[in-house]
Amino acid sequence: MMHSGEDISNVVQLPEGVMPFIHITQNVFLRRKHKKLKEDDIAICQCKYDTSDPESACVERCLNVLTNTECTPGYCQCGDTCKNQIFQKREYAKTKLFRTNGRGWGLLADENIKAGQFIIEYCGEVISSEAAKKRSHVYEAHEVKDTYMISIDTNYVIDSTRKGNFARFLNHSCRPNCETRKWTVLGETRLGIFAMKDISVGMELTINYYFEWYAGATVRCLCGAANCCIFLGAKSQRFKEYNHVWKDGNDRYKVEPSNRSHKNYNIGSGSTTKMKSQRIPKWKKSRCTPKRKVKSSSRKQVIKGSTRRSHQVRGDKKTKSL
Repeated sequence: MMHSGEDISNVVQLPEGVMPFIHITQNVFLRRKHKKLKEDDIAICQCKYDTSDPESACVERCLNVLTNTECTPGYCQCGDTCKNQIFQKREYAKTKLFRTNGRGWGLLADENIKAGQFIIEYCGEVISSEAAKKRSHVYEAHEVKDTYMISIDTNYVIDSTRKGNFARFLNHSCRPNCETRKWTVLGETRLGIFAMKDISVGMELTINYYFEWYAGATVRCLCGAANCCIFLGAKSQRFKEYNHVWKDGNDRYKVEPSNRSHKNYNIGSGSTTKMKSQRIPKWKKSRCTPKRKVKSSSRKQVIKGSTRRSHQVRGDKKTKSL
């Protein structure tokens, strides 16, 4: 476990044109320390490694795996053969950045990825929801072009605007091939990106932001999927009530030009960001779980934060209980 003040950043070569950021290998906690897992709270599975079966060490039927909890080193009977420490060991799939056609930078598979495979953890600075609200105002005031925030629960938000990893570049799709899942790792809640189906090398990795629209300007969805909702948040109740029908050329559906990019995700259960028409984001409690990232033709909104639209994104569909 990394301690406060320990350097977890590393140098990563970025393609020309990518706005620089500090690349980190795990979350950085501000204004609080990492949770110290008490021995009485350590979840110990009953798995035992069978030398005749290499896949017997903490896999699908492991009690910890079934509850999205990683095994704790030193307490798992499988020892070094334990396969349920993927976040701790950073067992990421190979990915790389690429420039999309009209949707900014994206992330694609640099190897064949199997359905259910862990792809990458979403990393950034873990701050309180109150601090996130203040930061969003600061970003807006300083006209920061790219902001990335994602709520993981009602109290904390991951902000990867200044410090993060390549997960921040995941784009939205109405028919995604990846999903977000929350895992408990050494007592902390961490967010992972997992494949929903087999993904071939060279394919773009996408997730559904589950965007919630509240008011203000509508934002075109540019995912290109056959089931594309046309506008981000078009399936939300507020959008249906106000924009019950649209036609080409209707002024209400024009997207304001912008040179700004914001990604806003809502990944934690119980916390989302609400955007008001005066462009000041407001955070509120929601019954929905996880993620939020938004992109328009020239701007990204990640659950992640500050935005100049009146929308809310939710997501983090799980295949396992949280």
